[in-house]
Amino acid sequence: MAHDVFISYSNVDKAVADATCATLERAGIRCWIAPRDIATGADWGGAIVNAIDNTRVTILIFSAKANTSPQIRREVERSISVGATVMPIRIEDVKPTESLAYFMGTVHWLDAMTPPLEAHLEKLVATIKALLAVEQPVTAASSGAASGGSMHAGLFEAPPVSGREPVKIGRMFSETMNFSFQRNWLQAIGFYLVYLVVGLLIFATLGAILGKILGLRGYSGDEIFEISNLGGQFATIPYQLLIGVLLIRKRKKEPLNFILVIASVLLSTLLGSIGGLVPLAILSMRQVEKA
Repeated sequence: MAHDVFISYSNVDKAVADATCATLERAGIRCWIAPRDIATGADWGGAIVNAIDNTRVTILIFSAKANTSPQIRREVERSISVGATVMPIRIEDVKPTESLAYFMGTVHWLDAMTPPLEAHLEKLVATIKALLAVEQPVTAASSGAASGGSMHAGLFEAPPVSGREPVKIGRMFSETMNFSFQRNWLQAIGFYLVYLVVGLLIFATLGAILGKILGLRGYSGDEIFEISNLGGQFATIPYQLLIGVLLIRKRKKEPLNFILVIASVLLSTLLGSIGGLVPLAILSMRQVEKA
């Protein structure tokens, strides 16, 4: 089912999440919430990724438990990476962890710590309606959903009106040190470029050291170049193997993931980091295991 809102929450806060979902859907706002919208037998992680990739707004039920949940952090990361608007609803007075604060430092929070919860949810409905109305022209079919929602218009940035995986050039090099992050194709290119530069530095540094040693031992210039080049190239193998291990630790233990690591090692023996990092960039796009 098509949806406008993805609801991210900790199992401890399921009652609040269900109430939020019910209130939004009574107002005509289409929601996706687990486990209700995960088909029987479907892959849990894949269903969540697909839902986030096709959402316009992610509502985060923010509590102490959600604040420390790795799964919540991944859902927020994914939402921002595909251009969805993240709207946290604070139901407990806790300070966001550094990782969550990094991703949500510029968003507007809705405090819902004082009862009754229903009053805060009605405010949320008005905000969501205003946001969705900003994203698309009001037609005869949608005018009912867009009316009465102007009181919060402009509080949130409207995500791009597009399909799957909006491309954001500014985020090309985001999360390059996070090996448990599932990248889109643009971020995978950024990941490749960053670690290619590091690999080339390793190649050049070790090659230069080896060349200096060979020069002191009286080798000819051609011999020094050939041996140093070969030594620097093989020195990148353990470097790329380490990256492969870090990437695969948080991903499903599927045959293709191991094949990509093996292909990286084989290509690095022939082409160094230039070729060996290509399978690792592809691996960084593969699905991350659910915590």
